[in-house]
Amino acid sequence: MHKVTNFSVYSHCNDLGGKVWNPAIKWTKKYAVFVQLETETGFTGLGECWCFDTSPEVLVSFLRTEIAPLVVGASLDSLETIFKHLFIRATLTARHGILASALSGVDISAWDIRSQSAGLPLWAYIQGFISKSSSDSVFKGSQVKAGNMQLYGSGGLYGKNKSVADLCLEMSNMAQIGFDTVKMKVGGLSMPEDLERVHSVLSAIGDSHSLIIDGVYSYTPSQALELFRALPSERIAAFQSPVNASDLEGMRMLCESSVPVMGTEAEYREELHSLLIGNKCVRYLQTAPIACGGITRLVELHKQIQRSHNESIALSLEVSSTAIALVIACHIAAASDLVAHAEYHFVHQVFFEQLPLENVASVPGQYRLSDNPGLGVQLPLDQVKHEISISA
Repeated sequence: MHKVTNFSVYSHCNDLGGKVWNPAIKWTKKYAVFVQLETETGFTGLGECWCFDTSPEVLVSFLRTEIAPLVVGASLDSLETIFKHLFIRATLTARHGILASALSGVDISAWDIRSQSAGLPLWAYIQGFISKSSSDSVFKGSQVKAGNMQLYGSGGLYGKNKSVADLCLEMSNMAQIGFDTVKMKVGGLSMPEDLERVHSVLSAIGDSHSLIIDGVYSYTPSQALELFRALPSERIAAFQSPVNASDLEGMRMLCESSVPVMGTEAEYREELHSLLIGNKCVRYLQTAPIACGGITRLVELHKQIQRSHNESIALSLEVSSTAIALVIACHIAAASDLVAHAEYHFVHQVFFEQLPLENVASVPGQYRLSDNPGLGVQLPLDQVKHEISISA
């Protein structure tokens, strides 16, 4: 039994200066919030919380007042009960979104501690809680060996004075590094302008590479279908967030029209995940481990997809934050053969210098984690702001 004796929260600000943007957001300051748990057994676990606000203050305050008092002094075995109580209470408080973000960090930290205690890398510990799916899965994840995962290079944002040539150089560099699939934004310009950008990138990265296009919820279903049909479908690995996140019928229609829809990024609601899976609204159910409830929720999603016997759906893990979030996603991807890929961002690269990843030279886009117990990465305390510490 691991009793929590200390609950600490840290934050980091990445100043992007408003030089890049997607159709919905111009990136100025991007914050990250981390939870670190310590136990009486001497283990320290690390997790990250989804933070898309203009300031981390609200999330930090929520962790301090609503979460920490219930977690400090509790055993890790009791966290599931505590989390369920908090979600029931959120029906009255209408705080489901920030609660899911906060609990994601706590949940991941707890999994880190448990895997360290077991002497296992986190991916191997996670595998003990999921059963492997059919070996004839159509997704790349089925070909990943234990400890390995498939990553795609992500970038291709709009930028100040950024030409199509600049974009092509950016995306071709990702391909040359070894990513067989790369992602770029669409939906921020007119359709002819964005089609020119996409065709140019496809030419620049070469025929052996594929492209994910991210519409950031910019199109109607008919517009998304028009854009997709103007492109070589065999080169488009996925169309992320093509329509409004609430337009499930639009996503289903696109899937029926052979569009490989990927969505919906940071969604945390179990009922919406169930609808996306059950109604075949996506080809790739995309979610962020630091937003949806952590590793526990991803294990549940793995099992839910298995139970659905829907071989047309796989998981894709969103990462647009720090190396901590990326490593978390990598461990989940390495543990589950239903994870097709995870996002390796070339814009949001906080702490990336300490990534415990090794390229698998024989397989483009595939990386291997270390066999160190737990998450295998530490929070650089000299680069973060210490927000709170609460002890038993």
